[in-house]
Amino acid sequence: MTERGLSAAEAAERLRELGPAQPHSSRSTASIVAGNVFTLFNLIIGVFFILILSLGLFADAIFGLIAIVNTWIGIRQELKAKEVLDRLAVLIAPRATVIRDGRELELLADEVVPGDLIRLAPGDQAVADGRVIEGRGLAVDESMLTGESDPIGKRPGDEVLSGGFVVSGSGSCEVTAVREDSYAGKIAGEAKAFRHPPSPLEREVNRVIVASTWVLLPLAVLLIGSLIVRRVDLIDAAQTATAGLITLIPEGLVLLMSVTFAVAARKLARRNTLVQQMSATESLASVDTICVDKTGTLTDGELTVVGIETAYVTDSKLAGRLLGRYAASAGDRNRTLEAIAAEFPGQAEPVLDEVVFSSEWKWAGLTLDDGGGPVSLVMGAPDLMVESGALDLAGPLAERLEAETAVGRRVIALAQTSAPLPGSGADGHPAGLEPVALVVLEENLRPGVAETLELMRAEEVDLKLISGDARATVTAVAAAVGVPADAGVIDGAELPEDPEELARAAAENTIFCRIRPDQKRALVSALSDAGRYTAMIGDGVNDVPALKRARMAVAMGSGSQVTKSVADVVLLEDEFERLPEAVAEGRRIARNIHRLGRLYLTKSIYAAALILLVSVPGFAFPFLPRHLTLAALLTIGIPSFVLALAPSDGPLYRGRLLRALGAFAVPAGLATALGSILSFFLVDVIFGGSLEDGRTAATTTLIILGLCFVLLLERGPGREHIAIQSYMLAMVAGLGALFAGILAVAPLRELFEMSMLSASQWFVAMLAAALGLVTASLMWRLPGIQSWEADEERLPIPPLEREDRPEP
Repeated sequence: MTERGLSAAEAAERLRELGPAQPHSSRSTASIVAGNVFTLFNLIIGVFFILILSLGLFADAIFGLIAIVNTWIGIRQELKAKEVLDRLAVLIAPRATVIRDGRELELLADEVVPGDLIRLAPGDQAVADGRVIEGRGLAVDESMLTGESDPIGKRPGDEVLSGGFVVSGSGSCEVTAVREDSYAGKIAGEAKAFRHPPSPLEREVNRVIVASTWVLLPLAVLLIGSLIVRRVDLIDAAQTATAGLITLIPEGLVLLMSVTFAVAARKLARRNTLVQQMSATESLASVDTICVDKTGTLTDGELTVVGIETAYVTDSKLAGRLLGRYAASAGDRNRTLEAIAAEFPGQAEPVLDEVVFSSEWKWAGLTLDDGGGPVSLVMGAPDLMVESGALDLAGPLAERLEAETAVGRRVIALAQTSAPLPGSGADGHPAGLEPVALVVLEENLRPGVAETLELMRAEEVDLKLISGDARATVTAVAAAVGVPADAGVIDGAELPEDPEELARAAAENTIFCRIRPDQKRALVSALSDAGRYTAMIGDGVNDVPALKRARMAVAMGSGSQVTKSVADVVLLEDEFERLPEAVAEGRRIARNIHRLGRLYLTKSIYAAALILLVSVPGFAFPFLPRHLTLAALLTIGIPSFVLALAPSDGPLYRGRLLRALGAFAVPAGLATALGSILSFFLVDVIFGGSLEDGRTAATTTLIILGLCFVLLLERGPGREHIAIQSYMLAMVAGLGALFAGILAVAPLRELFEMSMLSASQWFVAMLAAALGLVTASLMWRLPGIQSWEADEERLPIPPLEREDRPEP
């Protein structure tokens, strides 16, 4: 193979031999189906569904059909979200710059074949295994594959593993293995075993489900044991057990959480915000601290040379020629060099030695043949060169540096020396540096960034501005975007190494200057370990360590390949102003899940109370399965789909969801159970109605109370004033009318084994519902109940459950 690479014909033949690539997706169709079908609650529902069908009680088996429909809805919504997300994911899929027929082509990873010649640059992800052909300061991070935490220098002949990414330098490699034959492909099974830890809401909903399960088991034993002791016949026992235990299950809570995640992901996708982890939409609700890099995040990343200040070189054209020679000859063409090359065009020259730029040491150098001997050109941060004693800036140079950094511009120094370059940038600057020129570059703030940060502050989200630039430059940009003048500022050299002191410095300061990548990661880790739910926003390879330690990683769409690959959320159009929208969407989801949790936990509480009431004293169970299915459909099933997607004014129960839901659900559930039992007892026993009349009255009371509690879902300590939305009133009125219609239509009434109540029986049912509401209202006012929902000091978020998030 030559520098021309493969020919198009050779590549096409090898691609044909490889065959079609395996489809890549955020989540497979099979896993979506399995996740919705094979659940513990579906298993329980399935057992009772089969039992009821086997006994010929087809009307009582409606709950199984509803469960099937709900599961289908969940699968359908997630599949629709998957289609949208997969289309957008192609936009950020790993690509490679390949040389074919002597020309550079950008190809998707699946289009690369063995024998291809691939160009590598900082931020590029290795899409295949290969052998280095040539490299200039090439260093690759392969920690995901080898466990080696430090970047590995690569020389000609060395192997590059797929899945690694270029940290610094540049080069090319010849592909030796692709797809499943590559090193990463062979360990794909291990990589796929990784699962992101559950989001805060998923974790808390899981606690609710676990609590429900632990309550379900002893109550099931109690109810079934009671039926056996009382020698209830099989059909009545099956109906009672099914009605009680199925109602106890909060089966729709997980389903609707998946649906809301999927719908929110689709909504954000339409706004060019790609959610790579479905639960990330909700995780945004928990974000209380955002760490942002200045360049490429607050600014648009485009650099423009606005002037130079020459030193001892009196001819400014000579300084321009040196800048052009450096920019054209450097092996690592970052944005700074691209801007300089555009302003000072030059011809590439043979490089005798090179130190590539790194955010660790913030300088780079080349050794070129100057005719009379080698000369080393060094470009880097002037303040650090002066601070280390390597460079002396005086007079106009020092004044220009101070003036330009004060207004937020970036200043780069070009110096020269006849001394050789050190073996590594970490060894310090070369000796004998003489200043050539200061280059002044300007970068523009992203449109609306100040307004965006103000919105974030209004949402009580703390901002941390972390940058590798000089203090004056960063503080000037911070002032331009509205960061308060009294915000704490600290330099990287001042950051303590002690974890406790570092956590204190991270909490007390807002602006962090001259920060190295390892310090950025340490800051994000310190904030996370202190209980902050941190979101890190970045675009460059130097942001990767911090992104992997953040609880929420957000990448800009124009960022490097590896930055996008480790992100939970990608802002495809680099629209920073989309972030508050995403946070607001996440908080809407969380609030709606809280409302749904109140509904489903109320259902579980009244089911548990009914089981206790009929098991211990031995009362007749007041409902058939079909009655509870109808009540659940009208008071929970239909309202929950509306509530899952509607706006909400409720609080965010961070770290205390189960207690907060219990503060509403325990009074509401107990009141519902007592009201229903009372209605059944008065009609069936006291006033001599039939069993069918008693069950109809109990079902009526249950539905009235259920619809009332739907209207009261937003209530709580300090929120009694919240107005009931008109759409909620309309929905409840419609559902009440639907129930009245079922009672009025004889075939439907007979299907559900209900009767037309007399005026006195209607009065009893309404009276029992009113007593239930009064009971719930009194219980809500109990100090012990109110303390469950009290907005106590926020509980700390547990530390991260993994060291780093691996690259895909």
